[in-house]
Amino acid sequence: MATAGKVDPPSAQPRPKRADVRARILGAARAAFVREGYQRTNLGDIAASAGFSKGAVYSNFGGKADLFTAVINEHTAILINTALSSSERLVAAVTDPAAIDEVAEDVAGIIVANAPALTMLTEFRSLAAGHPELAAVYARLRTEQRHNLLTDLRRRTAGTAVTIDEADAVLILSLVQSLSAEHAIAPDAMPGELIKKTVRAAIKGILQ
Repeated sequence: MATAGKVDPPSAQPRPKRADVRARILGAARAAFVREGYQRTNLGDIAASAGFSKGAVYSNFGGKADLFTAVINEHTAILINTALSSSERLVAAVTDPAAIDEVAEDVAGIIVANAPALTMLTEFRSLAAGHPELAAVYARLRTEQRHNLLTDLRRRTAGTAVTIDEADAVLILSLVQSLSAEHAIAPDAMPGELIKKTVRAAIKGILQ
């Protein structure tokens, strides 16, 4: 309380929770990686955009490569959850061609809408080819993606006639990455309708 001739000091702002700090850094990092690409992105700019010091980035993610991995994993998880939000349709697709079309249309729409973000990994892969340290990060990232996708698909199809194995997860991840890069670079050569047909063929192959 203020008294005559005395002004109370401003109240200290509560420190943000670690989860909130990570979320803000991830959001700023994703925007930067999409806009600038991996190589041109600066951690200092990410920190400033998120409203934190560069030290906050290092303490939460270790470094640029680890932050990039976290961004890709988070984004991939969101896309997978969105694409497979209706597990019933995936299971129904075993015997119902209409359900296959619905799932294919959803996945194709996600690929088209997120093509610029999904191509972040294409640049990183090219850089990793000439840098052993980045290659190790890339290998770990793709292994984690494959494991997470396989686990999620098996959970969603448990108790059904659908059998999902590791090769199916590899096919899906490779297909999404390739189609997104093709569409981002040459959308006229890889239009949304062709992506839908390609995804549909892949789904049929997995479910057979």
